[in-house]
Amino acid sequence: MPDRSAPDEPFFINELVKRQLGSNPHTTAVECGDHRVTWRKLDARIRHVASGLRASRLQPGERFAVLAHNHPACIEALFAAALTGTTAVILDWRRPEPEITEIMRREQVRLLFVGGEFAEALERIRPQLDDLDTVIMVGRPVNDPHGSDDYELWLELHETGEGMYEAAKYRPSLDDPVIQAHPEEGRAHVAFSHRALHREVEAVTPEPGDPHVVSSPLFMLQGVLEALHGIRHGTRTVLLRP
Repeated sequence: MPDRSAPDEPFFINELVKRQLGSNPHTTAVECGDHRVTWRKLDARIRHVASGLRASRLQPGERFAVLAHNHPACIEALFAAALTGTTAVILDWRRPEPEITEIMRREQVRLLFVGGEFAEALERIRPQLDDLDTVIMVGRPVNDPHGSDDYELWLELHETGEGMYEAAKYRPSLDDPVIQAHPEEGRAHVAFSHRALHREVEAVTPEPGDPHVVSSPLFMLQGVLEALHGIRHGTRTVLLRP
C-alpha cells in the first residue's frame, strides 16, 4: 500500500521519491502519454540528471531552465535541483519570446531542457542568450518523429552510483530554492524552497484515488503541487498536456 503518512516537520523534497523505493519500486510512478517510469527508474533518472548538472559545472545557487509541455523531465529537473542545490526555472511557454528571453538572461541560465515543439522558438532567441551554453532537446524533433531523443541520450551519458543522495557536495538547507514557478495566473514567477514547497503541499488536501492526474501546467505552482501530492502519497502520477 502507498505510504500515506503526513510528516509534520519540513523535509527535503528529494526524500519524497526515496520513501517509495522500499514499498513500490516496480510500480509506475509517473506516466505521460506512452512514457512510463517506475519508482526505481524515476530515482535513477533523477540521479542521472543531477550527475549531468554537476558535469555541466552548475554550482549550488545557480539556475537552469526547462521550456517544455508537461513531461517527466520537468519532475526530474525539480528533484535533481534539490539534490544539487541548484534551482529549476520552469518557463511559461505561453509567454511572448521576448519575455522568455528576458527571464533567461536575468537568471543567467546556462543549461536549458527544451521540448522539441519549442526548437524553432529557441533558434530565434538563442543569439540573445549570452550565458546559454548547453541545450538538451526533450522528446523527438517535431519535424523528425524518428529522430533521437537527446534527453534520453544525455541521461545515459551521466550514469551515477547509488550514493548520489549521500554524496552531495554542498550542505543542503531547507531554505535552499528548488524551483521557480508562477504562484498564480498573471503573476511573475518566484522561487520556492524545500520548506516553502512542504508548507504548500501540507496546506492542500489532494483528491483521492489512483491515478493522480496533473492537468495544470508545471510552470504554475498548482501544477507542481499536484505532481508532488501524487509522488508524496505513492500514487501513479499522470501528466497531461494543458
